[in-house]
Amino acid sequence: MSFIAYADRAGVIGFAKKCPAGALPIARHADLDVLKSAVSVVARLAHDNETLLAPGVPEAADGDQAVNALTNFVETVRSCLREVPE
Repeated sequence: MSFIAYADRAGVIGFAKKCPAGALPIARHADLDVLKSAVSVVARLAHDNETLLAPGVPEAADGDQAVNALTNFVETVRSCLREVPE
């Protein structure tokens, strides 16, 4: 079973077994702790110091900018996950 990290249009990152409707996937991994660690290292913290945000997505002026920011974030997270030993 694998877990998925996802982000909504506001850039809020979540973790689940299935990507919710309206959200875009960031990465998958069999180990939830490994996935959370890889995402949290490169994510931004919201003002509540708990919510993880995909950098650049909340500030995006339109959908195209949001997708570009999320794409960059996805590439960074996946790069981090490739460095994790199996």
